[in-house]
Amino acid sequence: MTTTNEYMFDNATEEAARQLRFLGEILDSGTRRILTEIGLRPGWKVTDLGAGAGTLTSWLADQVGPGGHVTAVDLDPRYIPTGDNVTVRAGDVRTMELDGSQQAVVARLVLMHLPEREQVLAQLVQALAPGGAVVVADWDCTWRDMIRHSPSSRATDLLERFQDALQSFGESRGADMGWAKRAQEAMLRLGLVDVDSHIESRSWYGGTGICLLHRSNSIQREPQLLEAGMTHEDLAELRQVLMDPELVLSGYLMHTTVGRRPTPA
Repeated sequence: MTTTNEYMFDNATEEAARQLRFLGEILDSGTRRILTEIGLRPGWKVTDLGAGAGTLTSWLADQVGPGGHVTAVDLDPRYIPTGDNVTVRAGDVRTMELDGSQQAVVARLVLMHLPEREQVLAQLVQALAPGGAVVVADWDCTWRDMIRHSPSSRATDLLERFQDALQSFGESRGADMGWAKRAQEAMLRLGLVDVDSHIESRSWYGGTGICLLHRSNSIQREPQLLEAGMTHEDLAELRQVLMDPELVLSGYLMHTTVGRRPTPA
């Protein structure tokens, strides 16, 4: 496949709304917990990059209250709800000037997809107020020990082939499937302090969580999966496997890395 700089999924597709909903259901609780731990409170200004369905944006708006403000950014923000203390911006973070003096900037499943990820991270840091926190959350997709229980060897083979094909497609679009492991080092090089990574995953039965997300991804990127050698019959069978309650999959390892902009002495 020819490498491009285009994002590997498209909010304009018919399947996108379901995919974004599944992502929120899988990830929001963990992101909320970490934001609470870093001190999120009323009055903060926060930027939510790659806001997707806007579920995290809405929660942030409630947490910062009427005295705070949330800016939600996405290439295609059609699903992000507006609010009295929410500004929705459409655009590419690589070329967008972000509002400054933010107490927090959150980038979830964004930087792993951008070839310019380290330059963008430096821009996010510049948008922080002194003492503000950047929160970068990406999956480590190089960790592939995800099958906790498979209904058959055929199911295992389909799941592995699907992962191979989908990740190859992502890499052809400029994604770095192992970037999450290097985010902490990148933040330290930028001079951030109190840098820490939280790494977590959990298991899901067929028809729930990550299994539903994989099924949705297989629908969104069916042409590319066929190009990679899977057949229509393979994909139909894969989607049945992903709904099978006998299947148990772990999600990818989610690395959420937090660093603070130093406060002048």
